[in-house]
Amino acid sequence: MTESTCETAASTEPSRGIRAIYSDDAVRVYQAYNDAIAESAVAANSFQGPLGEGKWSSTRMTWIKPSKVWMAYRCGFTLLKDKNQSRVLALDLSRQRFEELLTNAAVHGDDSKKKQYRNSSVVVQWDPERYMTVQEDDPNQRAQGFTVSNRSVRSIQIGLRGAGVEALLDPKLVLKITDVTQDFRNALAALQAGDLEMAKDALWPTHEKEQLMEVPQYLRQLLRMDLEAKEDKL
Repeated sequence: MTESTCETAASTEPSRGIRAIYSDDAVRVYQAYNDAIAESAVAANSFQGPLGEGKWSSTRMTWIKPSKVWMAYRCGFTLLKDKNQSRVLALDLSRQRFEELLTNAAVHGDDSKKKQYRNSSVVVQWDPERYMTVQEDDPNQRAQGFTVSNRSVRSIQIGLRGAGVEALLDPKLVLKITDVTQDFRNALAALQAGDLEMAKDALWPTHEKEQLMEVPQYLRQLLRMDLEAKEDKL
């Protein structure tokens, strides 16, 4: 997204929307891993690879996210945080299976489902979307790792535990695993050089852009996507 998009998003887009690179058949999400897990998963095109090697566990909670900039913030562009987030994998998920997975979600902030949120195999948070910035001379920006947040636009974060994590082993859900680490490192280099436009081109080298997905009404209701902006206190 461009800076102008960031500035006008509140007036042109719904606060809560699933913004992703997607097609009729697939939705792309991102996860960060260490070198060993990433290499094994890509080689096998499945998490069965690192699972069989004892490098990946289905018992630990994990998060997937379709926002590439949010992933950059979370992992520090693979270079600014810890070695367990040194590689980013793009997971192309079956769109049908992705939507089916979300039907099991408990949404953070829904007071009527607090207990369910703590125990659900799929949980959803709507966090402020993030955008890249080159304003590194500002101490507040340095703390944000070359990104800024926009509370009026929310990004979906999907947490998986138990059966939710095990679903990632299903080839009918995870269609393709791609190592996109270099996109993040190239974008960081451009940001450090003060070139935001080059950073955007680097992060999305194929020029595919995240767009609002059309989400079935029943799923919109379950995910609390139509919450009024004034009610969105998360």
